[in-house]
Amino acid sequence: MKKIIALSCGWKNGNCETYIRAAAKGAAEFGIETEIIRAVDLDIRPCRGCMACSVKGKQAHTGQCVVKDDVAWVLEKTVLSDAALILAVPVFYLRPNGYFMCINERMHPLMFNNPQILKRNKVGAIISHGGSPNDWACLSLPLLNIWTQHFITLVDQVHIGGGIPEDPASRAEELGRNLAKAMVMPLEEVKYKGEKSPVTCPSCHCDIMQVSVNSPHVVCPVCWIHGQVSFDNGKMKVKWDEWETEYPRFSELGVFEHMGIGTRGERIRFESSKTRVSDPAEREKRMQEMKIIREEMQKKYGGYGTIIKP
Repeated sequence: MKKIIALSCGWKNGNCETYIRAAAKGAAEFGIETEIIRAVDLDIRPCRGCMACSVKGKQAHTGQCVVKDDVAWVLEKTVLSDAALILAVPVFYLRPNGYFMCINERMHPLMFNNPQILKRNKVGAIISHGGSPNDWACLSLPLLNIWTQHFITLVDQVHIGGGIPEDPASRAEELGRNLAKAMVMPLEEVKYKGEKSPVTCPSCHCDIMQVSVNSPHVVCPVCWIHGQVSFDNGKMKVKWDEWETEYPRFSELGVFEHMGIGTRGERIRFESSKTRVSDPAEREKRMQEMKIIREEMQKKYGGYGTIIKP
C-alpha cells in the first residue's frame, strides 16, 4: 500500500476533515500520501432493502445494487483499492451520522462479488468525533466497526469528544503515524495501537457488551465473541473465547456461515474462501419459503392502516 484513502462523512472543512488532515500530516512523515473523499459532496442514498443484490449475489456473485448513485464508487475506492483507510465520522446523537450509515448498509453487493476482502489484507484506522460529553457517543465506534471489520485489519481508533483526548490534533497525527507504520509491515506483525482495557473486545477493541442471563457471560454485539467476566481487586476483566477471537462474526468463516444460513456455533472446519456451509439450492429454498410467508402476511394485514403524505 502506497497511499491512504480517507473517507470523511462530516461537513466540508469541518472537524472530521481537520482530524483527517492531521492524520495525513503524521503519515506524510513516512512518505505516505492521503486522498480525501467528502461524502457530503456526493450523491449518497440509503439501501432500499429490495434484496436484489443479496439473492443474486448468494447464487452466482453477480448481484448488483439497483440504486444508482455514488456509493458504488465510494466502496470501490475505500474497500477495493490498494490503499489503507482512514474513516472519520461525526456523531450527532449517540451513533454515526446518516451519510456513513447509508454507505455501510450498501456493502452487501460489493462483498458478495468480492469475498476476498474478508481476508482483511488492508489496514485502517477510525476517527469518531462529537457527542459531547462522551456518554452521548457510546455507540459510535462499535457501529463504525460493523463496516470496517469486514475488510480491514484495525490499527488504531479514537473517539474525540467531551475534551478527550486533551490534544485531539496530536492524537490524530499519532493515528496517522501508526497507520503509516503498519502499511509497510507484514500483516501478521500488525498490532492494534489504540486505547484498550481488560474488557475491550479483542477484534473491534470496543467496550460495548451484551449481557447474558447466564451471568457472568457476555458477548461483543459487533464481533459476536463470547467472554466470561471476572473481577480482580474489584476491577472487571473479560476472558474472551479464543476460537471466536480467531474467527469473529466478520471473518471469512463468520460471514460465509451467515450467507449459508448456518451457525458459527457449529465450529465447522473452514478451509478457504470457496467453502460454503450449505449449497445454493438450500439457500434458494429458504428464500422462497420467506417469500411465501411475506405474501401471506401482506394479505392478512394489508387492509389496516392508511398511508398519508404531506
